[in-house]
Amino acid sequence: MRKAYADLPGWTFDMDEVSANVYEVVGRDDMGNSVFVKGVDLDVVVAECIAKARQLSAPTNSTKN
Repeated sequence: MRKAYADLPGWTFDMDEVSANVYEVVGRDDMGNSVFVKGVDLDVVVAECIAKARQLSAPTNSTKN
């Protein structure tokens, strides 16, 4: 199943049950970045994958004074 979240624009997440009660979520953005999480609780796996995507998308402050 593929899903997108309004609060994370440019990202889509593919969710699959790869084995009995084992879930894999792969997130990809429009820039070619990807994140991946696998586990036994789909809600936790999705939340962790979204958190990784948010962290990857977060602007960095490279000019500190």
